[in-house]
Order: sequence, then structure tokens, then C-alpha cells
Amino acid sequence: MKTIHDYLDSLFLNVPITPETRKAKEDLSAIMEDHYHELISQGKSEHEAIGAVISEFGSVDELLQALDISSEASQEDEDWEDALSEEESFDYWQTVRYFALYVSTGIGLCIASLAIMSFLLGQGSGALGVLMMLVFGALGVGFILSAALKYAASRKKMDDRFISKTIKHIARQQLEDYEKSFRIGLVLGIGLCIFSLAPVLMSSIFYYDMPFGVALFLLMVAVGVFFIVYVSVIRSGYAKLVNETYFIRDEDHPGTRATKHKYGDAAGKVVFFHTVYWPVILVVYFMWSFVFHAWACSWLIFVVGGILQDFFLAQVNRKRN
Repeated sequence: MKTIHDYLDSLFLNVPITPETRKAKEDLSAIMEDHYHELISQGKSEHEAIGAVISEFGSVDELLQALDISSEASQEDEDWEDALSEEESFDYWQTVRYFALYVSTGIGLCIASLAIMSFLLGQGSGALGVLMMLVFGALGVGFILSAALKYAASRKKMDDRFISKTIKHIARQQLEDYEKSFRIGLVLGIGLCIFSLAPVLMSSIFYYDMPFGVALFLLMVAVGVFFIVYVSVIRSGYAKLVNETYFIRDEDHPGTRATKHKYGDAAGKVVFFHTVYWPVILVVYFMWSFVFHAWACSWLIFVVGGILQDFFLAQVNRKRN
């Protein structure tokens, strides 16, 4: 029987792993086993039965077709030579984890810097409190910037590349495996943010040191925000490869393939729109502001511009669908 299973594994070696192909493999395994035992019961030897079972089944494409499984999944991976590989996907998720850790730590440090300042102010050390706030704030910003630079570089390398069904399936499995951790982190983060009000309320009710209560409040918020940001960023990294067909580095400016996939024949119009629209808006903003001296309200053109952009893209997408 091991020979039959090894043969089946070799047939499916280059077939992308999807729920359909996995079920097809299980069905074929059951059919082969039944046929093998049937031949054995007819008096065939083990080697004769194995040879007969293997010889009676055709190529993998014929097997998939017989089980009503399309072979498009196999062809799909060949459509783009630069499709994302499994190794690149896992490297990306590792970078996302790095980014999530550093960004959440940086945000937490920025909030904690206010907590330290509040505590030191309550102790009568105002100058030291401001100094420590600047130090911890700068440290937090440093964490965020270093993570953002590495994350941006990894996204640029993957921009507008094809995400095969195989990678989507792996990403979906990773996302499902992470759901429990995501829920735990989210509950911890939200719980800490809610209960962070307790120190302030207790300080006001029992006349405790209010600056200490505020400092404890901010520290709990910092830890809570850390958990929320950390698990949310990691989950979004998995979801990105599940939901998209082409990797999009910048959601506002998808690449050529991603734009064509999303907008079809109108892709050229969308690319032209993205190239020209906002520079024109910027020119109009400065002309309007200088000519009419309307700096106080001219910034509203960006708000209107954003609304019109969303409307245009929605109309293009609606016509395509």
C-alpha cells in the first residue's frame, strides 16, 4: 500500500494544494485502496495488485478531470514567472511580525512617555519629567521609523506580483491558525484600555495621588494599545495574501496588473487618473489660495478631491461589474 500512496503523492507533487485538490487526492486514495483489496481478494499477489492499480490510472490531469476538478489551478501558477513563491510569502510574514512588534512597541513607548512625565510631575520633578518624555518619545519614533523602512522595502519587492491559489491557500491556513491568538490579543488589549480608567476613578474617589493615577492609566493604555496593534498588523499580513490576486504595495496606487485585474478595460483610465488627478488638485489649491488669499478654507479642496476620487473609482468599478 505504501507504494500506491507514494505514487499518488508523486502525481500531486506539482498540483497546488486547495480544498478541492486535497479532497480529490483523498478520493483517489480511497478508490485505489478499494481496487487493490479487490484484486487481492481475486487471488492477485501484492506486486501484481499494485502494478494493476497504478497502470489503470492515467495522468494527474485525467484523474482531476474524472473527479470534476479543474486543472486551471495548475496552469494558474505558470501564468506569471514572477509569481510570489512560498519562501517569499513566509519571509514577508516574518517582516510583518517584525513590523508589528516594533510599531506596537514604538506606539506604546510614546504613550508611556506621557505616563512617565505625569508621574515625575507629581513628584515635583517637572524638568526631568519633560526630559524623560522626550527621550522615550524619541525612542518610540525611532522604533516606528526603523520598522517602517524595512517593511516598505519588503512590500516594494513584492509589488504587483501574482498571488497564486497555492499561496492563497497557505495564507488562509496561516490566518485560520492565527485567529485564536488574534482574539486573545484583542481581548487583552481592549480589556486593558477599559480597565485603565480604574486608577483615575479610584484616585478621584479616595483622594489618592492624581498624577500617579493618571500615570498608571496611561501605562495600562500603552500596554493595551500594544496588544491591539501587534495582533491586528500580523493578521492583516495574512489576510492581504488571502484577499488579493496581485500584491498591492500602496492601496491608493495599485500596480499595473492589479489595476487591470480590478478595473478591466478601464484600467488605462484609472492609471491616467492616478497620474494626473492629484497634481492638478495641488496646482488648483495653490492658485486658488494665492489669487483669492483663501488659505483658511482652500484646504477643503483636498477633502472634495478625495470624495470625487472615490466616486469616480466606484463608478468605473460598477460599470465593469
